[in-house]
Amino acid sequence: MFNRIKESIKKSIRQESFEERRKRMFPGAFYCMFAATVFVVVSSIINVISFQGMHLGVDWINLLIQLVEFCIALAVAGAVVGWFTEDYMGIVGGGVALTILLFIGNLVITLIGSGSAALIIQSFFTALPLFGAGVLLAWVIRVTVNRHLHIQQQETQKARRTLFARLVAIIFLVALIPGVFSRFGYSSEYAIRSLNDNLQNYATDPYFAYRYPFAKVPELKDHFGMKYVLYVHSSTYETNALDVTIRFGDGYAVTCIVPVTSGNAMILQVCNRGTKILSP
Repeated sequence: MFNRIKESIKKSIRQESFEERRKRMFPGAFYCMFAATVFVVVSSIINVISFQGMHLGVDWINLLIQLVEFCIALAVAGAVVGWFTEDYMGIVGGGVALTILLFIGNLVITLIGSGSAALIIQSFFTALPLFGAGVLLAWVIRVTVNRHLHIQQQETQKARRTLFARLVAIIFLVALIPGVFSRFGYSSEYAIRSLNDNLQNYATDPYFAYRYPFAKVPELKDHFGMKYVLYVHSSTYETNALDVTIRFGDGYAVTCIVPVTSGNAMILQVCNRGTKILSP
């Protein structure tokens, strides 16, 4: 079996020169990077636009980091999809590459965040079912690459320009849709609204002294009443939770794990000064 796989790989390598493969690899990488840019930007600002009364802000540094990560990952996947001569091999190979990249990305994020063993295991089992989605995305990339090559064969520059504009518009819409669907679900929206209510109505909240771990962040109590901005991310420590950074007008910042199921009964047990959760 291994000899067959080895021979199949050798045959695939000998089928075309790199120059021939490059005609598919570069467009695949380029269109993937364009789609990644649209998705990351839209998913980062959709909640700020949708919930303007919730003091949400755009974490531009995190946006830039995500943009670089997504662009590199999808560019690699696009190049892999375009490398293979046969369409079906590009789709399967690209699906495998996307699944591996997804797993590595989830694992790195979890380890950087010093996530629990449960989240590390979860990142593994989450990636496995997405192989089918990876194959579907690889098919979309391959179709896009083939369309690009078809457009290049058009005789007139005007026809090529028109068809390329349509192709870019379609890719924009395809990337826009999942970005829009990154909007808060009901439970996340309710949790952030509850946090906002706590921050604004602290003076009349009878449970104010119990909602925050003031022993860990004693300066927090002195900042209530100041203007603030919330930066929200999925938690790297707990499932069904958000990592929320509260940045006050004087620059003081505190980050808390906010359960999305707590609602008005919200009690934050994990908070620390700064923009990251250092210890759960």
